[in-house]
Amino acid sequence: MAQKTKIGRRVGGWLYLHRSGVELLPAEEAERLAQVVSQHPDTSWNLCKISKDKVSLLHYEDFEASGFPALLHSITFDLATQRSKAIDYSKRENPPILHRKELLLPEDDPNIPQYAALTKAAEEAGLFDKPAGIGTRKAWAKRIADAGLRLEGHHLLVSK
Repeated sequence: MAQKTKIGRRVGGWLYLHRSGVELLPAEEAERLAQVVSQHPDTSWNLCKISKDKVSLLHYEDFEASGFPALLHSITFDLATQRSKAIDYSKRENPPILHRKELLLPEDDPNIPQYAALTKAAEEAGLFDKPAGIGTRKAWAKRIADAGLRLEGHHLLVSK
């Protein structure tokens, strides 16, 4: 029996996955993603979000360099209606941000230890204790500052 590879993160009927792991997708999800990518061949994306009836292509800034990257733009394609909805977050003062990046990567990605260490540090500092309201850049920055910390790359440091 083949061992099932864990890929991405499933939340509320959606599979979130970094672009580097798309070759690991089960055939049905890979087909849905391929359909959307073919509809939007010029769209930059580094994360996808796949459900039974919709696929989103998400582009986060500096995914590799930023500890908690901001969402720049998204396109969500409804497979039933064949319609897309694009949202540009790049000019927003307070865009959504991404947490727990390590969960979105293929399990052999060499960046996982670094990303997981940041998540662990955030957990130990209590930053995820009340998850409501931490999904935007300003709210997350305030939560970090209120804990007496500052973020530098993939490290939480004590503020001076």
